[in-house]
Amino acid sequence: MRIFTLALSAWAGAVLAATPPAEDLARLEQEARTISASFGKQLKGVLQATMLAGGPVEAIKVCHTSAPEIAQRLSREQGWTVARTSTRVRNPSNAADEWEQQILQQWQDKIERGAPVGKLEASTVLDRDGEQTFRYMRAIPTGEVCLNCHGSRLSPAVAEQIKLLYPNDAATGFQKGELRGAFSLEKSI
Repeated sequence: MRIFTLALSAWAGAVLAATPPAEDLARLEQEARTISASFGKQLKGVLQATMLAGGPVEAIKVCHTSAPEIAQRLSREQGWTVARTSTRVRNPSNAADEWEQQILQQWQDKIERGAPVGKLEASTVLDRDGEQTFRYMRAIPTGEVCLNCHGSRLSPAVAEQIKLLYPNDAATGFQKGELRGAFSLEKSI
């Protein structure tokens, strides 16, 4: 019986040791919030300036290059993997993985019960091939300006540009206030 108790104690200690302290998780979550807010602010700034200067067709072209560049730069600078995802992606490389799909579905259920889209976020620690990874997501609500390229009534020029740059696009038909997608960040810990 004593051997079993020692083995159980050692196993429990290993499980507890594997879970980062709450203050570390809170720090990681705050870092992720800050990075996702920066990503959103930078992308929105580029898109708004482009919309004013050249309209939605030019904004699609700029988003096609700028969004991945901003994500890659933030990833390098911050030591996180920074991305966007959705259940309806424009770029197939942004397709949601299993955890992201679960969170997006949970959020959709909450939204249907009245939760405000802009307040939704989620985080967890997952084991990936024996390495702990902190995951974080923050919802992206569909704003009025988003409807120019993601709404249900696109101009012919916008629809043509989307088809040219994103032949498998599934990111149209949104209404203002809907869940457009999410910023998704991860970091090995």
